[in-house]
Amino acid sequence: MDDLEKVETIRTKCNVSYTDAKAALDAVNGNVLDAIIWLESQGKTQTTSAHAATEPESVDEPSAEMVAAQAAYEKSSEKTDFSKKMDSVWEYLKKLFRLSLDTKFIATRRDAIILNIPILIPIVALFAWGATIWLMLIGLFFGMRYRIDSDGDVPGSINNLMDHAADAADGIKQNLNDDK
Repeated sequence: MDDLEKVETIRTKCNVSYTDAKAALDAVNGNVLDAIIWLESQGKTQTTSAHAATEPESVDEPSAEMVAAQAAYEKSSEKTDFSKKMDSVWEYLKKLFRLSLDTKFIATRRDAIILNIPILIPIVALFAWGATIWLMLIGLFFGMRYRIDSDGDVPGSINNLMDHAADAADGIKQNLNDDK
């Protein structure tokens, strides 16, 4: 190994200038290892010794900028009042949708079930197609009866109201037949 390679090795290992590496090499008669040790004893090297490497490193405290950035991130990650309200609205809508699928709309004629579908379908049909209400009214005159059935609580007044509508349609039909 020539002098330039030795100086380069010492310089890279000890993180010193070429001048310091050459002076160390000259001080120990050209031995690279002795030159590194000589630089360490002079306090010119920035390498860690084997003893220092086995000691636990001290953990630096985060900088003020790092603490501020972490706080800003955590603040941006928190849910706002609007997002909390939207979450509760979505939860309510999911619950309502599940209930509308569990609740059944049942149409019968002469005690035989003609139609048994989730209540969501007639509700959507009422808004999407205006003739739905007219078809249900006409169905009353042909002996159809409607009711809502669910595992949960269905107010009896709804089914009573539909029974009264069916009875009224039967009464009108009977009056028309009597007039003939």
